[in-house]
Amino acid sequence: MTTIIVLIVLGVLLLVAEIVVLPGFGFAGIAGGISIIVGIIMSYNISSIAGHITVFATIVLCVIAMRFSLRAKTWRRLALNKSIDSTVDVSPSLKNIQIGDEGISITRLSPTGKVRIKNIDVEARSILEFIEHNKEIVVIKFEDSKVIVKEKI
Repeated sequence: MTTIIVLIVLGVLLLVAEIVVLPGFGFAGIAGGISIIVGIIMSYNISSIAGHITVFATIVLCVIAMRFSLRAKTWRRLALNKSIDSTVDVSPSLKNIQIGDEGISITRLSPTGKVRIKNIDVEARSILEFIEHNKEIVVIKFEDSKVIVKEKI
């Protein structure tokens, strides 16, 4: 009788792991299903009443296990509760960079790279051509957090 209980509990745990933790239908789900079926067959070998009771108990156990495992509170300890609200770079206007400001390219802009404007290093993108390192640039416009520049003529 102990073997039957162990097989059914193990099968239910494997099925829960397959549904909740492991993606897809794989080894854990198949092993869990086989374990439950073998446990039920073994209980029917004892008597038909024991088999019926085992089937009913297995269904109840599966429902309770799924209900408990799918509750949000169960997985709260494992879930990431922090939210990331920072940004990679702030808007150039917040850095006091304006259209028409001049600067110098820190890296090669092909078409994106770094530029220094008013002693502030920012991500920039060349609007037309590649701009080599250490060339003078002019701010044309802004797109999101990037500065759009062209080489100063």
